[in-house]
Amino acid sequence: MMNNNPLVSIVTVSYNAAATIEQTILSVLNQSYSNIEYIIIDGGSTDGTVDIIKKYADKIAYWVSEPDKGIYDAMNKGIIAANGIWINFMNASDEFCSHNTIADLFSNIQNKNSKIIYGNIIRVYNNYRKERIAGITNKKPDIVDFFQDTIHHQSAFINKELFDKYDLYDLNYKLASDWLFFLKTIGINKEPVEYHNINVAYFMMDGMSSKYPEKYQQEEEFIKDQLFGDYKDYLHELSEFRKSSLLKYLLKIRILLRTFKNKYFI
Repeated sequence: MMNNNPLVSIVTVSYNAAATIEQTILSVLNQSYSNIEYIIIDGGSTDGTVDIIKKYADKIAYWVSEPDKGIYDAMNKGIIAANGIWINFMNASDEFCSHNTIADLFSNIQNKNSKIIYGNIIRVYNNYRKERIAGITNKKPDIVDFFQDTIHHQSAFINKELFDKYDLYDLNYKLASDWLFFLKTIGINKEPVEYHNINVAYFMMDGMSSKYPEKYQQEEEFIKDQLFGDYKDYLHELSEFRKSSLLKYLLKIRILLRTFKNKYFI
């Protein structure tokens, strides 16, 4: 077991989020985990967001409100300001699922060498429908896993060493830079990760990647072209084969269970 009380930096990025940022702030400040450094990077809001931040200024380790070059520029500012061993990005409108989320996650860590620790997100839609999403759950994710899924930054706690080793988020991309970071660190360079079946964050489906899925997909495909060239199609086919094989396996299990039920519980 690793030290289960390391300093955790929570970074909230905001811009004109007066309607939602207070619930995000409170979900961080009300965590039962005792060793949190809270950082807010605001993009120069004009709608009252800053007034809400000032309301909690004595509980925030660092905050700033100034223009930025987009969400990843703001997230990078948060990384630079952070002193924690671990960094989580809980951006405005998102929030932790419970007061004990961080404590529960860190008390269950098994591998002291893990560099990214993560759980599930709960997608929340405009009609208040909720959907639990785990993302990649393999113990040792590879490149192929990232051709069909991802790790969600709201649910992930990233060891700050990785940003020193692999650099900050790439500002050339507006929507897919966090996917690229996970692909590089985990899929390509095999940094150790640890998934726990714990609900970490409520993710409001109003973020940039949710609003512009086609743009997100275009960026992702461009990155794949740049990194893998002619091998991209092969990796896509391999990811589809894995997915279809899993579906066939699950269907087989379902048929077997139905046969067992019909045979013994008529």
